[in-house]
Amino acid sequence: MRGVHSEEAIRQYVARYEMARFLNKDLLRHVQLFRFSATASVYREQDEQHYLYFLVEGAVQCSHYQANGRMAVFALSTPFAAIGDLEILSDEPVWSNVIALEETTMLGIASDAIAHYGADDPKFLRFLIDQLRAKLYATNSLQVNQVMPVIYRLAMYILAQQSQADVVTLPGKEQLASLLGTTTRHLNRVLKQLSEQGRSAVLPATARAEPGVAAQP
Repeated sequence: MRGVHSEEAIRQYVARYEMARFLNKDLLRHVQLFRFSATASVYREQDEQHYLYFLVEGAVQCSHYQANGRMAVFALSTPFAAIGDLEILSDEPVWSNVIALEETTMLGIASDAIAHYGADDPKFLRFLIDQLRAKLYATNSLQVNQVMPVIYRLAMYILAQQSQADVVTLPGKEQLASLLGTTTRHLNRVLKQLSEQGRSAVLPATARAEPGVAAQP
């Protein structure tokens, strides 16, 4: 992570995502610009949280270590999204691991500024509630879909992403398999099955897969 001093870039991002709708003037004065290289850590599980971030360019992966030691990916976030909204108004440590999947740009506000200027601001609090509600719905949908065959889970995931953007970029196969609650081997079999059934043309029409997502020989 590296902080970048660019007031003009901050103004452009704030305007693009209409952030003045939920950030008061005092919070806007404390907005900083950060850039994360691919695979850089944004948050580490159990660390103290120092910033609330707003994802404006790039993509991040959110994961959590389960009791059995297995890492479960539970979210892949793209702009625009708040990152760190769950813990920002509490003294709890960070609950999840968040890493940048590519070159990523975020705006950030220090936690002490959030506590001082945002904790009693209705518009800001409503924004946090809306962000948490959307993430809760997405997580609940993934859990409900666990009882369905993987091929249907994959279709539901693509359709859900397509509703938010005209072009959907599938994550790497390990992240996608974890999101769908399956193994990479099983995911490869499902993709191969779609290809053999003559449905491979359907996927490029709704998604652009990264290298490594396609079925292995």
